[in-house]
Parts: sequence; C-alpha cells; structure tokens
Amino acid sequence: MAYERAVTLRVLLTGFPPFGGHNENVSDKVRCKLESVGIVNIELQTLLLTCDEAGSEHVASLIRDGGRFDAIVHLGLAESRSAISLERCGQNESRFRMADNSGRVAEGMVIEGGPARLATTASVHVLDEEFEHESDIAWSDSAGAFVCNETIYRTLEAIDSVSAKTSDGRALPAIFIHLPPESEVSLERQVDVVRRVVLALASKPRLEVVGALIFDAEGRILACRRPPEDVWGGWWEFPGGKVDAGERPREALVREIAEELQLDVVPERIVASLNHEYDDRHVSLDIWNCGVIDPKLVNPIEHDEVRWLDRGSLDSVKWLPADEPLIREWVESGLPQS
Repeated sequence: MAYERAVTLRVLLTGFPPFGGHNENVSDKVRCKLESVGIVNIELQTLLLTCDEAGSEHVASLIRDGGRFDAIVHLGLAESRSAISLERCGQNESRFRMADNSGRVAEGMVIEGGPARLATTASVHVLDEEFEHESDIAWSDSAGAFVCNETIYRTLEAIDSVSAKTSDGRALPAIFIHLPPESEVSLERQVDVVRRVVLALASKPRLEVVGALIFDAEGRILACRRPPEDVWGGWWEFPGGKVDAGERPREALVREIAEELQLDVVPERIVASLNHEYDDRHVSLDIWNCGVIDPKLVNPIEHDEVRWLDRGSLDSVKWLPADEPLIREWVESGLPQS
C-alpha cells in the first residue's frame, strides 16, 4: 500500500503507565520504541497519559485548544486478550472493576448527556485492507469500561465538537488500539503493527485494485453485493480486491476470486482502467476480462448476493462509486465481448 507524502505529517501517539498492580505496560513500551526509532515522513509526538481522569481528558483538551494532527493513535494494555484489538468505538459508560492510579472508581456516563456510542474516525476500510490476511489483528466492539474507553470516547467527542480536520482537510482520524501481553504477541510485532496503523491513517493510501469481468454463456456479467456489516454494505461491485505488496496484478486477481467465489479464473487482458478518490483513499482499478464461467460454479464467500446482469439491467443495482463511470459507459455503448 502506497501513501501520499507531499508534506511531513503530524501524528499523536499515546500510551499508559502500569496500573492495577502491573510492573509494566506494553503500550508505553511500544510508544517509547516508536519515539526512539521514528517513522519516515511522520512528525511523531508521543505522550504518556496518566491512568486517571486527567489522563483520559488530556488529548480532548489539546483538540479543543486547537491542536492540529493528521492522526491520533491511543494505545493501552488488554491483559486478557491474545490479539491486537482495533477498537471500533468508545462507549459513554464507565464501570471500573478496580481503582485507577488516582484511586478513583468511576460508575456512570463518561460525559453527561453525550451520545451512547461514538465510532472511531479512522477508516475501517483502509485498516481492513492493510491487515486483511493477518490473524493476530482483530476488530473489537468494546474498548472496555475503564480509563482506555474514557480516553477514546473523550477524544472522539472533542473531534466531533470542534469538527477537527487533518492538514489535507479530512476528518481527523483517531483510534484506540488495545495491545495484548508480550507473551501473546511479541513487542517487535506490536511495534510494527502500530507503525503501519500510523502510516495508514496519517494520509490517504493509494490502493492498486483488480476486478474480474466474468461472463456467463448469455453474455451477462457477474456483479457481487457487499454484505450489510461490511464497509459500503449493500453496494455492488466487480469481484476482486487489493494487490498485496510483492504481488503481480494477475496473481492477485486469481487469489481474490478463489477467496471470494471459490472459482479458478484465467485473467486474459485488461478491458478498463479507472481511478477514483474516496474520502479515505485513492483507488487505481484495473478490470480484467476473465472469460466465460458456468454460473453454477459460483460460490460467494464474502458477498451476500450475486447477479448476472445484461446491458439493460446494469443500472438496476447500486454500484460502488469507483465502478459507476464504467457502468454508465457500458449502459450507453454496450458490454465488452467475452
């Protein structure tokens, strides 16, 4: 995955000290390591937050006071987890099972009258693409009910309240990452994952994507719908996906179609090349003619519906924005030949 690098980008990375009887906190070790080695083209500002109410409010205060960042990444320890957890949200609820480092035991709302839940402003789609095949990284729907959750909730609420933006005008991405003990995932691995998250969020990545144009014997083409829980759920697309580092486009398409549809295809030639700029990423898309397939062989794994469309029905479904210009062209001029 390539990234925009026109200017140096400013990222805030935070960790916590030991708490609850622990002698160390892996979040601070990762923070210190990245502070020491740096990240290319990133101006990395790091903070060790106190594990108490003041610490949970610190970054929110910086945002409200006009602090400018291109991404905010909060780190914390999750001693009972075995994988690195990317938190989808912060909850407006505290239920401490132990005292924080100030002796406080909180119970109730984080911010009185605030929304029950605030979603991460980081791009879920970009992070899904970055870590698609990595089993030690997972999304989490609960940042807990301790200081970690308070911190991300307060940060997200501050971003929303002042409409905080990045240097290129995007909504400021912020995320909390819960790190497991080093006995579960090595420190070196955790440092690398956090580094990649920083790079993925600080600027728009450029994704090289390949799509398959698959025909049936009647000359109709295969369209696939993303499931409701997915990013862009309910929208239709060509089957395919991102070209991974070190992969050739043709190899990537063969792999993606096998994973998505359990089909063996032979990409023959590129029939269309498109570029599209989403809010969170640039997409460079090549559509490959993959010939004629028996519809009975299609077994969708990652989509909730597939359809075979002719020229007259191409616009009967809602295509992804990156695909839409090509679909309009084919509605007007006709489908390519298989």
